[in-house]
Amino acid sequence: MTKSPGEFLAMQFSGVTVGENLERAIEAGTLIENNDGTLELAADRRNETIWMRVPHGPPLACDFLMYFMFDKAYGKSAVPHGCGECYKVKVVLRTLRQLVAAWEVAKRIECLSKWGLDLFNPHSQNIYAGYFYTTGLEGARVVFKIAREAFRAEPKLGRDIAMTIKRGCSEYEAAVGPSDRYEFTPEMAELEKFLKSRYRARKSAGKGNIALARWIDAAFRMGDDTYLDFTDGKRLRPKSVTYDP
Repeated sequence: MTKSPGEFLAMQFSGVTVGENLERAIEAGTLIENNDGTLELAADRRNETIWMRVPHGPPLACDFLMYFMFDKAYGKSAVPHGCGECYKVKVVLRTLRQLVAAWEVAKRIECLSKWGLDLFNPHSQNIYAGYFYTTGLEGARVVFKIAREAFRAEPKLGRDIAMTIKRGCSEYEAAVGPSDRYEFTPEMAELEKFLKSRYRARKSAGKGNIALARWIDAAFRMGDDTYLDFTDGKRLRPKSVTYDP
């Protein structure tokens, strides 16, 4: 039997109810409760301009599942049921030249992916990376093999590009624990369905394609001179004059 709204809000995770978590987020100003009772994330803090996406697949529901359910409703104490089958193939690149080459190869692979700067990801020790989004571990293994062969055929990448399969987002493992121990219940699926009916998606803020400019700037600051491939050989900023000590 379907629960009432009050029963859904009374569900507890790590000793705190969903209703309490949502109220705290509203009081903190990170979640807005509209006059019609819908709930909306207050601000888009994601740095989307550092990523280029290959839209070979349906859009992901990360806004709702991660930023609303995980961050707000679950209070970072449970991995959303809707993320249970999310697996990613992570590709680590060493230079901007490799990043752009891998991005171009990914455009020919029928899988949703994103490419850009992993430098600002607090859970990563990599500068450049790409992520293929897949469903299920076996699906990830299939994409891994396809991508590995495609990358090996690209002279700018070679055979030693580091690739791994991971489950869901690193934020989940940091907060909840190892991904091979995640637990999901049918009640969580019902809760997420109920809250999805109250969730108002954020309007997409139109932005220009400035990701490559951000990549070039980061490469310059990291000492990666392969950025010159994309500036017609011109330095991004002039060298300072130095003097004989």
